Amino acid sequence: MGQIFSATTNPAVSTGDGVALALRAGAEVSDLEFVQFHPTVLWLGPEAEGQQPLVSEAVRGEGAHLVDADGVRFMVGQHELAELAPRDIVAKGIMRRMREQGTEHVYLDARHFGARMWEHRFPTILAACRAHGIDPVTQPIPVAPAAHYASGGVWTDLRGRTTVPGLYACGETACTGVHGANRLASNSLLEGLVFAERIAADIAERPSIPGPTPEPVPKPAPQGPATGASAQGGGGALLAPEARYAVQRIMTTGAGVLRSAESLAQAAERLDRVREDAVETLHRDGKTAEPGVETWEATNLLLVARVLVAAALRREETRGCHWREDRPDRDDAAWQRHLLVTLGPDGSLDVRTTDSAAFPSPTTRPETESHP
Repeated sequence: MGQIFSATTNPAVSTGDGVALALRAGAEVSDLEFVQFHPTVLWLGPEAEGQQPLVSEAVRGEGAHLVDADGVRFMVGQHELAELAPRDIVAKGIMRRMREQGTEHVYLDARHFGARMWEHRFPTILAACRAHGIDPVTQPIPVAPAAHYASGGVWTDLRGRTTVPGLYACGETACTGVHGANRLASNSLLEGLVFAERIAADIAERPSIPGPTPEPVPKPAPQGPATGASAQGGGGALLAPEARYAVQRIMTTGAGVLRSAESLAQAAERLDRVREDAVETLHRDGKTAEPGVETWEATNLLLVARVLVAAALRREETRGCHWREDRPDRDDAAWQRHLLVTLGPDGSLDVRTTDSAAFPSPTTRPETESHP
């Protein structure tokens, strides 16, 4: 779901569709507040949107330095590993320095590698930089954090089963519990392989699904020639494709690397306004945006954004890749648990909590707190 933010390493199709579909089917999602940001992504300018080239940690591992606008190595002293600290630490360090200096990026300086090392060790990164007018052999590379991986997703048990009988999820769409509050590099590859095999085995063992199937979120009554389906769990209003850029800007500003109660509340208010505008247009004109791939992607991004912000507001602590500037400490006594979210028929979000000991067991039904 990386496209929920203005800058991401994810391709254009990563618009949270799996999570949004599962929500509309009545499934629970969990841990959506835990988004890993890659600290060093090629900065392409203030108007850049969507997927942007990643500059691998391997470049820093070979000795490249992060420097600010004044050429100062700002990660020295912030962590014993400096530029090689965990991703979330480096991303936070970059964002804070950018905020202090009022800049939109920092620099990764590897000019001391020389042309031969760049060409033989990092040819792909070298080519990507040069394609955008930057030559790392002679210039520092402008970089900034970008959304990289979602540790949360559709809540599953250890066989990939969701809370909707017959619906399975694995890979980045799922929240299996193996990542915790952060993601360690390529654990996601193992996760996809392991849970895909378990799902296949479970399907083979269960040719029929026992018990009643929960009703999906009800569809609204038709309101014109192009209402779409239950686009956001109430109202039936689809977003115009260009609305995705508004959602991305809202999320980048209010729910990015550094979050606070104030920034998240503002993001929630602005997202609600985007949703309300679409519903008002539907009621006034009797129609919504023309259904299509880009329309549904924008609509799905808005729904997933609302869930992420609701969970990030509710989790009043800092843990893993969820960082609250107003709550900088980890609070195990209150928050060593998971947040589960479901979508109501009217588009409201029900946020529940469950103890870590109960995870992942989608048969648990914790207490509900409603967030309209």
